[in-house]
Amino acid sequence: MASSDTAPTIVAPTTWSLAHLSDLHLTDPLAGAGVRLRGKQWLGRISWRRRRIHIHQPAVLSALVTDLRAQSPAHVAISGDLVQLGLAQEFEQAADWLARFVPPAQLMLVPGNHEAYLPGSWPQGQDHWRPYLMETPQGEPSLQRRDKLLLIGLSSAVPTLAGLASGTLGSAQLQALETALAQGASEGLFRVVVLHHPAAPDLVGWRKRLTDQRQFAAVIARQGAGVILHGHAHRTTLSRLPGPHGPVAVIGAPSASALDTRPGRMAGYNLLRIEQLGRDWQMQLGRRTYRPHTRDFEWLEHCNLTSSG
Repeated sequence: MASSDTAPTIVAPTTWSLAHLSDLHLTDPLAGAGVRLRGKQWLGRISWRRRRIHIHQPAVLSALVTDLRAQSPAHVAISGDLVQLGLAQEFEQAADWLARFVPPAQLMLVPGNHEAYLPGSWPQGQDHWRPYLMETPQGEPSLQRRDKLLLIGLSSAVPTLAGLASGTLGSAQLQALETALAQGASEGLFRVVVLHHPAAPDLVGWRKRLTDQRQFAAVIARQGAGVILHGHAHRTTLSRLPGPHGPVAVIGAPSASALDTRPGRMAGYNLLRIEQLGRDWQMQLGRRTYRPHTRDFEWLEHCNLTSSG
C-alpha cells in the first residue's frame, strides 16, 4: 500500500472537447440614435432594419449559450462576426457579453468581416476585446496551446467596399501559419486552425470569398492540420482540403443566432471531441441545432472523422 504522503499520479487527458460557434451578430446597431455613421454603415443599418433584425434573435443565442454550458466543452472557438456595423458601442456590447460567457483562457476568438466593416473599425475594436486576444506581432496568427491541442487563430478581416464581404489573410500571415503548423507537427500536437472566411473553395460567392484561398490551401497541402474551422457562410458545411498525409476536414458553422428555417441555416454550433489513439487522431463531430417549437437545442448529426493531426 502506498504511503499517505505519496504524490498522486496525474494522468494526462487523451480526449479533448472543443465547441465552435460563429456569426453571433449579438449587438444592437440601432442603439444610440445619435451615433455618427459613415458610408457602408448606412447601408448596413438599412439592411439590419429591413431583414437581419428578424433573423438574428437574442433569445436564440441565449438558448444556445445555455445548451453549450450543459455540454461542458473544455475549450471554445468563435470564428468572428459578433458585431454588425463595426461601431465602437457594438464592441463594448460584445465585450460585456464575452465577460459573461467564458473566461479568456477558455476561448479562441478571431474577427470576421463585420469587425472590419470600415477602415479603423477592427483596430479600435481590439482595444475592447484585449482580454480575449493574444498579444501577437502585427499580421501573425494567434497561438494558444491547450495540453495537446494547438489552436491557431487567423484574421481574414479586412475592410471592403459596399456590397463586398471578402477576406484576405496576406502573405505574412500565411508564412507564419506555415511555421506554426510545422512546429506543431514536430511537437506531436493536434493543430486546430480557426478563421472566419471559408477555407475551402465554392462555399460562398466571389463577393464573400477568401481572396487568397488557393495560397492557404497550398500551405495545408504542405504542412497539414488536424481540422480547420470557419464561419461566414451562415450554414453547416463539411469540406476537405488535401494534406500531406490525407485530407483535412474543413468544418463550417451556421450563425449562432439565426432563426432561419432554410436547410443547414438554423442556429447551432459544432462540438468536436478529439481523441489521441497512439500516433493517430480521431474526431467526433457533433452538431447541435435550435428547435423553434421547443426553444431549445437537439443533436442534428454525429460523424467520425480521422485526422493526421
